[in-house]
Parts: sequence; C-alpha cells; structure tokens
Amino acid sequence: MFCSIIALAQTNKNTIEENHTLLLTQDIDHFWDAFDHLKKCTSYQDSVYCLRSLYFEKGTTGFKEFISKYNYTPQDFVNSISKQPKFFKSVRNNTLEVKNIQNRIELFFTELKEYLPEYKPLTICFLISPLQCGGTALKNYLIIGTEIIASTTQVDLSEFGTGIWSKVLAINTNVQENIIFVVAHETIHDLQVNADFNNSELLNRCLIEGSADFLAEFFTGVKPNHYLYDYGDKHEHDLWSKLKNALENNENTDNWMYNIDRVEDGVPADLGYYFGFRIVESYYKNSIDKNKAIYEIIQMKSPKEFLEKSLYGN
Repeated sequence: MFCSIIALAQTNKNTIEENHTLLLTQDIDHFWDAFDHLKKCTSYQDSVYCLRSLYFEKGTTGFKEFISKYNYTPQDFVNSISKQPKFFKSVRNNTLEVKNIQNRIELFFTELKEYLPEYKPLTICFLISPLQCGGTALKNYLIIGTEIIASTTQVDLSEFGTGIWSKVLAINTNVQENIIFVVAHETIHDLQVNADFNNSELLNRCLIEGSADFLAEFFTGVKPNHYLYDYGDKHEHDLWSKLKNALENNENTDNWMYNIDRVEDGVPADLGYYFGFRIVESYYKNSIDKNKAIYEIIQMKSPKEFLEKSLYGN
C-alpha cells in the first residue's frame, strides 16, 4: 500500500534551473522532503517508493550521475536511515549550511583562477549519500556527501557505538569551513592530472593527499584536520624518522594512510597526509618563483624527485 505517497509523486523534472550554476543544493532539499514523508509510510515498500519518487526521480543530473556510478538504490537509503534515524535527524541543520557558503566557495575558485586561468571547475553537487561518500570527483561533477562532511561532535552519533563511523563523523570543527575545505581538497585532486591515483606506494599517496591539503589551505585559509596537524607538529621529528624508515623499506600505506580503524587511542589516523603537507610546504617555501611552485605542486609527476627538491628533513 503506497498510502498518501502516490499523491506526492511528481514528474522527473528539476524545480530549479541547474545549467548555469556552480553549486547544486537541490538534492539536499529533495532528500529532507523525502525524509519528512517517511513517517507517513506504513511499510518498507512505501518507504522505498517515497525515496524513489521524492529523491531519486527529482534528482539533479549530478545526483543521477552519482547513483549511476555507484549503483545506489532507494533501498540503500531506506536501510541507512532505518539504522541511524537519530543521526540523520540531528545532522539535518548542518547539511543546510551549504546554502550559506556559496560566496566563499566562489571566492575560492576566483583565487584558484588567478593561478590556473584555464581551469574549468566541475559543478559541485551537494547531496545526501547513504552514509557512503564524503567527497569524490566524477566526470562532470564534484560530489559532496553532505551528511558526512557536515557531521560534528555535536551530532547524535550514539547509533554507531564505538565503530569506525563514530570516529569518522566526530569532526570537531566549523561546519562551513569543513565543507569549504573538502570542496577545495577534492578540486585539487581534479587538477592533479599527472598524479598516479592507482599507485599505492607510500610516498606517492602522502604527496597526493598532502598537496591537496596544502593547496586547499593555501587557497581558502581553512586549516585541515586540527587534531592530526597539532599531533604531527608535536611529534614531527620522531615520526619523520619512522616514516623515512618505512619509505626505505618500501612499506605500504597501512600504518600511515586511511587507517582510522587501526590507530591506537590518542594517535590520529592519516599521518601520511601530515608529512605530505610538510614536504609540499617545504617545496613551496624553498622555491624562488612562488607562482610557478603552485603549478609544479599540482603537476607533480615524480614523488622521489619532488621530495629531494623540497629539502624537507635536510
């Protein structure tokens, strides 16, 4: 039984013109509209129909490219919401902050264009994912999973227990600044056309991610993960000795990158980001032509050569 949801179904048409805008936020509105109407659903099938008609079918072209790429279904969203209803309810106001930062994001692209005037930015599509995607670049869109990026320690995370998501989502930072930083970070990745993203060697991954962090801060003024970088500054000498040893022994990224599920209490994950940032920062500071250095950071091809030229650790 579809109850009153049938009356809410609309044609597959976006309510706002999206051909001439850098930011798409309609999908967030569509999601919360569907979320509100879930309370009227009396069965699982009703809920699936609700998400399909009010979120999927009304989605922007960015949203549709996203779900096509990752094969998400209305069932994925219903399942995620049913498992974490407190989280979704409490993160709602945070996700709406994307409507208040358009000027700051446009300022970032204005700053970027001074260095890279030929760059045509991807359209940024803010949406709600089934707690699966923070940020990623597709063919035509930069996708921001806003429920993840806008989460903070103030959101109700009780449904996640002590699992990995309780750590990922406990971002103790300004919501607007975190969104802006992620947009900038992912945009830099889109610019890294020479980067070998399929190469999982430790130094390569450190520099790919660290350069995105460095340039995101450079262009926006927003500092990356405070806890990670404060910890790195306090222990830089000892940690660098360990990382050099890891690089010399061709160790993988397990202890340095994407390891939030494996770190000890008090030790931040992703220390490879920190050292990538510091290496890039040293490269920039030791460059005579600063404008050229920005371009060279983005166009980096040889991680080992870049590390040597940076003079970091010398």
